[in-house]
Amino acid sequence: MYTTRRKYGNKKLVVDGVKFDSKLEFFCYNVLKECDIDFEFQKKVVLFDKFKYNGKTIRAITMLIDFVINHDGKTIYLDTKGFATETSKIKYKILKYKLKEDLFTDVVWLHNQKEVREYVNKLKIK
Repeated sequence: MYTTRRKYGNKKLVVDGVKFDSKLEFFCYNVLKECDIDFEFQKKVVLFDKFKYNGKTIRAITMLIDFVINHDGKTIYLDTKGFATETSKIKYKILKYKLKEDLFTDVVWLHNQKEVREYVNKLKIK
């Protein structure tokens, strides 16, 4: 296991060949595994497709979701962020807008280990 310090104070971790963007993401990963909850890890979600503008290609706007969980017929987009940047706040709003009509999705943003434990315990109970 090794860590590197990042711009917002989070530490990247590599454990058993798996790269984590923060200690909180690593913690959530372990809690989900302990509770035997299936998930996709670090899934890329396209918020806006690439397009052409005045003959130039504008690249897609994407975000990397920490965990995508299919649970009780719902798709849960779960992200861990101790510190929210302006960009991440905007991307979350866009993701929620994109999914607003889908009653079988949920977007969850957890900020600390206590919130992770509480949320995963709720999933376990259902």
